[in-house]
Amino acid sequence: MKFIPRWLRDNFRIKAGLFILATLLWFLVVTQRNYEHLLTIPIQIAGLRPGKVIVNEIPTEAEVTFRAQGKELVRLRFFSEPFLNLDLTTIKHFYTFRPRPEMVIFTGGLDAEVIDVFSPDSIEVVLGDRLEFKLPISPRITAEPADGYTFLGDFEIKPSSVQVIGPRSKIVRLESIMTDSVSMRKVKRKTELQLNLVIPDIYGIEVIPPQVKVLIRVERLGERTIKRVPLKVTNVRRGYEVITDPVFVDVRVSGGISVIADLTPDSIGALVNSREYDVRQGEGAPVHLKVPERVEVKAVFPKNVRLIVRRK
Repeated sequence: MKFIPRWLRDNFRIKAGLFILATLLWFLVVTQRNYEHLLTIPIQIAGLRPGKVIVNEIPTEAEVTFRAQGKELVRLRFFSEPFLNLDLTTIKHFYTFRPRPEMVIFTGGLDAEVIDVFSPDSIEVVLGDRLEFKLPISPRITAEPADGYTFLGDFEIKPSSVQVIGPRSKIVRLESIMTDSVSMRKVKRKTELQLNLVIPDIYGIEVIPPQVKVLIRVERLGERTIKRVPLKVTNVRRGYEVITDPVFVDVRVSGGISVIADLTPDSIGALVNSREYDVRQGEGAPVHLKVPERVEVKAVFPKNVRLIVRRK
């Protein structure tokens, strides 16, 4: 208490009480007076017809002058939440509103008067037909697996499509919704990303949900030899039959260890085109292979086979 002057310490309680009383009297006098005050209030839309959307950008706030006693202005500012109401009930295509005091709504039994809507001086509203449909996701992901690893299938997107709502004239040409751009290198474990969607720059558009999850599956590379893969001959002339020699080949493949572990001889297509066989060259016809996605052929034994052609 040493920092308080002596004149203030003497009869401190009496002086403090008088100060509080004077403050209350001053506040009572001030709050009983009438004042004009400019407030910024939100603009709210009401009565939008089903099947319609607003296609132009409209202001979200208005500046309004109020007149009221001080205590009413305090209530108006902090408790009433007044707003400027735009009623679109009778609007079919477009309309230009001239904001007026009677369009301002406030609740709570306040005794206040709206003097003027200072700004905006006009609000143009243009309506269009509402369209709602689904669009696929286009992920913008650049990813490379680490050495000795491979991706298992395509990136899995959840959800794979999103609901798009907006003005028909502007969203009908959209073909997909893109994600944020992501770049990843040396990926060696399963990764899940949560990506924001890039919302097209169209007023009134809504995309649900605004985010998607992307799952990237990674696995170690392995090699395996699939033995006794049956050969099939294509382009056989009518009235002939063709037999390969040998009738099976062995195929060396690489890929994710879980993928190649499930491979069987029937998983691989081994084809020989009879038109590529020239008996004079003596090299045999080359073997063409079809393998599942994410599987790579390392070698085939033998590479070429002899064909035996005979009439039926």
